[in-house]
Amino acid sequence: MNTGYQADFLGLDLPLPSFSAALAGEIHQQNEQLRDGYIADYIHYSVVQNGSNDKRSPAFVALNIDQRQLRSAKRRDNWRTDSRIPAKLQLNNDYYANNPWDRGHMARRTTAAWGDSAREAQQASNETFYFTNATLQHANLNQDEWLALENWVLELGTAAGGLITVFSGPFYADYDRTIKPGGRTLARIPSGFFKVVCFKHKITSELDVRAFVMYQDVEALKDKNGHKKYNNQSYQTTITEIENLTGLQFDSHVYSANPLFYHQANATPNLNIQAPEELEVGKANDIISDGSVRDVIADDDVDVYIAAALVNPEGGDAGNEWISITNFSNDIVDINGWVLEDNFSKLTISNKKVNCLMNAGDTIVIRNILPIKLGNSGDIIRLYDDTGRRIDYVNYTANNVTAGKPVMFLEPRNTLR
Repeated sequence: MNTGYQADFLGLDLPLPSFSAALAGEIHQQNEQLRDGYIADYIHYSVVQNGSNDKRSPAFVALNIDQRQLRSAKRRDNWRTDSRIPAKLQLNNDYYANNPWDRGHMARRTTAAWGDSAREAQQASNETFYFTNATLQHANLNQDEWLALENWVLELGTAAGGLITVFSGPFYADYDRTIKPGGRTLARIPSGFFKVVCFKHKITSELDVRAFVMYQDVEALKDKNGHKKYNNQSYQTTITEIENLTGLQFDSHVYSANPLFYHQANATPNLNIQAPEELEVGKANDIISDGSVRDVIADDDVDVYIAAALVNPEGGDAGNEWISITNFSNDIVDINGWVLEDNFSKLTISNKKVNCLMNAGDTIVIRNILPIKLGNSGDIIRLYDDTGRRIDYVNYTANNVTAGKPVMFLEPRNTLR
């Protein structure tokens, strides 16, 4: 049974990330019980611990996954400290009690649960319950968007031999929230999380990479430039952006294998790329691969918004759901031919359904939105104009849905509440 992250797991050398000077000063090092003095090895994964007094969580976790040997294993919530690392450098159960913060696995239990036998898979599953493999993650995020992303990794069908390597971890900002249980020292709450998924493509046999971030406190990042971001929303992004957020430095092979671009000068023509790229992911088909044409994003150019949606009407959903759109611009906007789309279906807006000429400040309600059927457990809604430009994008989770009441999308909105 392999112990710890294997750099050659994919059949090529994929070393652990290194650190910026600032991050290197926070890493728990010079520990004779750890590989190379700083790498804590477990079954199928390794942890590099951030020993900063106000973090005490993994800087990153590196996990090897063999889909061919995944097995069902019982969940045994036996969370414990790792005796190889000082207990004062780990956040124990006190930090997760009586609050909305979960012990968010960085190496997911079900993806670590593999081996030649059921016994080995169970051992690997049990090994994920160390506090070194957990960080403060909002319960709604842990149960919704982050879980959906984890499931995509678990079910990835393009990995040669079913072999996948995943790097995951938290990132922080200048305005992080904090938590301080009674009698314990203060700890910062991550503003979000990253995940870098690496595999050899089963058709090309070349390294392929997908990189993602998920925010749980966009206010902590308010000094960062870029497009408006939302909590509890998966974004596919660049390796450079993850490095900027974390202080990690990935191997050069990882850059070239990631299809998203940080600099416009490097972008491939004719793919509608607007660098630096950070693209919302609502379902697996949204994830960009090499050569994928992007949506033309006009969210910041056209002031027309999805304002609300009645997701769970009383008396049954069929024909009773609706979506409202508001024109916040100073212009008359004709939405005839525009398209509403959720994760599964789309609807073309026409004058047969509604008066499509919107004056400044107008709100229209589009009723009987079939074939769109908004999911009560969560969904996304996109709005495109008649040229195919994306005008707005919203998401919601089960936590936002109340029978008979619309889900409101205009700011402030936060699906973690």
